[in-house]
Amino acid sequence: MTKSALWLVASLTIAVSGCVRTATNEATGKIDVDVESPTKRGEDWKGELKGREMYASVRGTTRALYADGRTSVTVRLENARAGATFWWDLREGRCGSGGGVLGSASSYTALNVGNDGRAGVTVTIMARLDEAKTYSVTVYGSSSDMTNIVACGDLDD
Repeated sequence: MTKSALWLVASLTIAVSGCVRTATNEATGKIDVDVESPTKRGEDWKGELKGREMYASVRGTTRALYADGRTSVTVRLENARAGATFWWDLREGRCGSGGGVLGSASSYTALNVGNDGRAGVTVTIMARLDEAKTYSVTVYGSSSDMTNIVACGDLDD
């Protein structure tokens, strides 16, 4: 091998090893391995929200970014009834698993649907997301009835 080829192999080996992040779920032992840029700041998740039952036409997206000790969560809906107000939260576990809500309930802001059937909000919660765990966003039809689920989506990191 030439000197330049050895240099290239060594450089690629260093670059790739700097791009691998791992996290282990202490409860299950599950290991999450991500290959990412070594300059990336924080950890991000995304998911698609799908309407349920009478809200089947509702669709949306959600994103979460954990950095600097807090998590910024964005939720966007479309095809919802104009003028409706929905409540939502970020929970540990997959949709429907009943996991605990992350952060303080007062951190979550209502989704107010505009005349175009769209709603969106971004909040910051004081909670660290663990790459080895699963999370979901659930949207509710009422703040007093958490069984009336409008839409739900699992987050993927």
